[in-house]
Amino acid sequence: MKKIVQILVFIGFLISNAFSQGGSNYSIFGIGDQIKSIGAAYDGIAGTSIAIPSDYTINTNNPALWSFVTHTRLSAGYRFNQNYIESQNFSLYQNNGKIDGVKALFSIDTSLGISATFGVLPYSSVNYLISTPVFKNIDGLELRGQNYYSGSGGLSQAFLGASIKLTDFASIGVMGLAAFGKISNSIRTIFYDYYGYSSETLFEDYFSGVGYKAGIYLKPINNTGIGLFYESNPNLDYQRKMSYYSQLVSDSSSSLNLSTNLPSRFGLGLSYTTGKILVGFDYIQQDFSNFDYKGGPAVKFKNYSSISFGIKRLGTKSSSAELADRITYNIGFGYNQLYYNISTKDINEIYGSFGFEIPIVGTAILNSAITFGSRGTTENGLLKEIFGRLNIDVSIGEIWFKPYRRD
Repeated sequence: MKKIVQILVFIGFLISNAFSQGGSNYSIFGIGDQIKSIGAAYDGIAGTSIAIPSDYTINTNNPALWSFVTHTRLSAGYRFNQNYIESQNFSLYQNNGKIDGVKALFSIDTSLGISATFGVLPYSSVNYLISTPVFKNIDGLELRGQNYYSGSGGLSQAFLGASIKLTDFASIGVMGLAAFGKISNSIRTIFYDYYGYSSETLFEDYFSGVGYKAGIYLKPINNTGIGLFYESNPNLDYQRKMSYYSQLVSDSSSSLNLSTNLPSRFGLGLSYTTGKILVGFDYIQQDFSNFDYKGGPAVKFKNYSSISFGIKRLGTKSSSAELADRITYNIGFGYNQLYYNISTKDINEIYGSFGFEIPIVGTAILNSAITFGSRGTTENGLLKEIFGRLNIDVSIGEIWFKPYRRD
């Protein structure tokens, strides 16, 4: 009964927090900031995860790694973002927080590595606020005001999948994906003079789509791992609702149905373990060249690529050891070429991270990660952003399926 109640609470928590937000002023373009939401244990090594199995973490980058989780697990996390934004003329602090995904894994057969998994993850986030002054001269009358461009929301993915070990040296996993979410964009004009009339145009896009992800993990020699994944999201449909509000005319609204193609992405990962030290490397690519959502005359979508490198000092699994020795310590570095070019300038980001995996009680783990980095440039009237992220998640586990003797 206790387990059933836990599942119901978990599902309710999942549904109530399905939509995600977060990001920076560059999230005004396309679908916003992409999120590698794989948990704080991996965020501590800069998101490096494709070839790094874990007994305690539900890895959503490579579903083949679910076969290494030996307990049925429930996990949920929270992400806090802090941005410092500067241009040639101003600077601004912005921050936000959000749920960083909820996941459940059922370890059905540890010998064969059979696991079933479901959950909801943020895929992208939109959260920007930009203002520009307005000066108009109409028949000798000067109007002064401000334009406000704001956006919120993002895309999420619900997933359901399974994994299995083919041999002691190879495992595979696959997951079905259902994309959904809402992105809101508002253009609001406010005049300070009493003879000027304010107005707002609001665009609300409601998304839906299906896809899949497949992964494989190989261990060709001792202490060495190779991981690969491929994710396909062929169609992304959305309904756009447009509303206009003004002091001069009655409110009006309309809607239309549209679609776009969310590009497929693939990744390759390598890992090597020696003693208590594990090192890993990831490369991810996604081609946005033909993407056509929220672009513009000065915006060109292009290939997205990500490189990350991480080091883990693995904690001992013995419950009798000192706590300091049971903690896993993480550090990582990454570089992302983002998927848009603005005013002939590529927007890239570089970042570093560190974190801890702290055992609590039994197989429960508290994971934390802190990331610092920068993106963009102040050239050509663009923005430079210094960002920080704090990720915290909790993973609890129990044995639900008892192993049995095989002949």
